Amino acid sequence: MPLSRMSRGLVWLAFAGLATAGWVHMDIVPFHFAHMPAHGIFFAFLGLAQLAYLPVLLRYPENRSTMGWGMMMTGGVVVLWGLTQLGITPFTRSGEPVDTPTVISKIAELTGFTAFVILHFQQKLPNLLYRIGQTLVGVLIVQSVGFAAEAVTGGASQSHHPGVAHGVPGEGEEGGHTHGSYANDYTSDYDWGDVFGSIKSYLTSRTKTGYTWDLPPGFPEPRVPEDNPITEDKVVLGRHLFYDKKLSGNGTFSCGSCHHQDKAFADGLKLPRGSTGMVHPRNSLTLTNSAYSSTLTWANPSLGTIEKQVLVPMFGEFPVELGITGNEEKVLHRFKEDTRYQQLFAEAFPDEQNPFHFVNFAKALASFTRTMISGNSPYDRFIYQRDTSALTDQEQRGLKTFLSEELECHHCHGGFNFTLSTVHDKTVFVEKPFHNTGLYNLDDKGSYPADNTGMFEFTGREKDMGRFRAPTLRNIALTAPYMHDGSMETLEEVIDFYARGGRKIGQGKLAGDGKVNPFKSGFVAGFRITDQEKEDLIAFLHALTDREFVGDPRFSDPFEH
Repeated sequence: MPLSRMSRGLVWLAFAGLATAGWVHMDIVPFHFAHMPAHGIFFAFLGLAQLAYLPVLLRYPENRSTMGWGMMMTGGVVVLWGLTQLGITPFTRSGEPVDTPTVISKIAELTGFTAFVILHFQQKLPNLLYRIGQTLVGVLIVQSVGFAAEAVTGGASQSHHPGVAHGVPGEGEEGGHTHGSYANDYTSDYDWGDVFGSIKSYLTSRTKTGYTWDLPPGFPEPRVPEDNPITEDKVVLGRHLFYDKKLSGNGTFSCGSCHHQDKAFADGLKLPRGSTGMVHPRNSLTLTNSAYSSTLTWANPSLGTIEKQVLVPMFGEFPVELGITGNEEKVLHRFKEDTRYQQLFAEAFPDEQNPFHFVNFAKALASFTRTMISGNSPYDRFIYQRDTSALTDQEQRGLKTFLSEELECHHCHGGFNFTLSTVHDKTVFVEKPFHNTGLYNLDDKGSYPADNTGMFEFTGREKDMGRFRAPTLRNIALTAPYMHDGSMETLEEVIDFYARGGRKIGQGKLAGDGKVNPFKSGFVAGFRITDQEKEDLIAFLHALTDREFVGDPRFSDPFEH
């Protein structure tokens, strides 16, 4: 029977609602896939289902099954979204303001559902309540599949932001401070190319090398580049190179000069000096668990492997660190003439007739650094080894404070490695977050000191001003001073800074109130903390110290034995 003009109008209204919702859901897939693969997969299937249904709707608009499926993909999706707001489905979110994509998709779906209900009545189709019941059963099925997807893809162990619903969080007021966008804490806008590239990387990065990892309980295997499979011989060579001052241009400096084992491979200085005495503008990062870092420096998003990163201190000129540039032949000659290294290079690279070149230096150094895995702190024994006596009552209270939504520490320092900048052999999407914490605000327009502008130095984008990587908190008690420029001496000072929601400098060339920095991350909103809670939190941070790691002879200077 031909549809009436009104019915045809309702069909097109339902069509428009589903088309809009489907487009929104497909658009947000990359962002969700980045933070929780199960979410991205869910929205991909939902968006595809809604869009694929459209030609069916136009071809069979009067069919009862068409009505049922239409109600499920409109009203059912709205019901499922409502359940997420109550926290009773796997795809949950916290109480952040509802974002624009959410509003658009829900209005579109409600419009479509209303059109389907009116069509159902208009065509005098039977069993409307049955169709609505069918919709609710569909919701329960999707909910169950969601829980299964969370379990398969790692669930909460993935780097996920509970505060994000559709990837574009709204801005709200809290304590007089305007939150920035959480999405802006990432290196770039995600697109489908990133999704497919990450899946390809995941599939091609799981090559087993035969190397036996000595991993702490609960730790995944590090991701190893295909062109540098790890071997024991490379690790041994890398250890020697790491501590050998012959690797510097003037023969006075080594990697170990800025990365001391007793300080968890930091150096305890506010700012380090290179082999020529040139001061580096940034604090020496700990090498703890660098094997799991998705980016390797404070602010360069392009350095995603240790092999690439080690070339920076080797050949960098601004500032000079090892100072090899201009001294390449001299440095190579030192090693070629050393009988110890003739044997070590031959064993590490047995298939090469002349293994003495800097690509191999980088590969060996990366292999050794990749083995610096720390996971035997009191926290680890408590969580992964089920030793209930490993943490004191105070340290357990500090852990709860750390994980609280009031402080939001875990949003930037989450996961087993206490940083969202984490990758391993089970990672599907490589996440590269960078944050502006409100450390500076020189001109009240968001500026940072000219020699320390963070990601802005590499991208030139205004929104990247002052964005730096959140380092791991493992062994944090050993790596003072803190922040990218070493400008904070103690953990107490760091906690007070975050409690205020940014640092205020009253006078001098660095004067400004970081709390109102327009580029500041929404996670740095400030919080209230009592003296007791602060003591508990500091006690917990000290419980992340792995004494076995900083005394492990496998990582020590081989020339001292």
